[in-house]
Amino acid sequence: MFPFTQRRKENQLVQQCTEWFTAHRARLVAYARQQADSSTDVELLVTGTVTQVTRALCEGRVSADDLLPYTLRSLFNAAARLREQNLRRYRTEQSYGGQLSTLPEHPACTDTTPDDRQLRLRRALRELPPELATVVTLRIWDELTFPDMAARLGLPESTLRSRYTAALKRIKSKISAAR
Repeated sequence: MFPFTQRRKENQLVQQCTEWFTAHRARLVAYARQQADSSTDVELLVTGTVTQVTRALCEGRVSADDLLPYTLRSLFNAAARLREQNLRRYRTEQSYGGQLSTLPEHPACTDTTPDDRQLRLRRALRELPPELATVVTLRIWDELTFPDMAARLGLPESTLRSRYTAALKRIKSKISAAR
């Protein structure tokens, strides 16, 4: 009987949280806009924070009286983590784009900027088959090692390494063809 009572209490807390977040959404979004770099980040921050705060309330780590300060602190911390993650991803893209741009100079391509290279890189990645794109995404943007990817995907490391190498070759050929 205890689990049923516990579940009912959690459902009531979730309902109260939902009502509270609905009532305060405009203020939370305004605060998130101050913390975030883009409108997409704002939605990610608010959605993630709602989930985190609801869990904390259900687990008893925060009281209903401290909901607003806890939520604002959570939004602030999530924004800091997201900025750091975006910065790390941007640096990785820059270094990765630079590695791919070591192709011989062609007179028609001397006016390309780093933004053009990034655009070509993203297009080439979208054109890859899903199994190759997944390996590249996990390796470069999620910064996973091959053993971590093998554990997550349930594939041998050697298969992932060969897919990664094949994906890089395809990306290089697509970028050089786009020039």
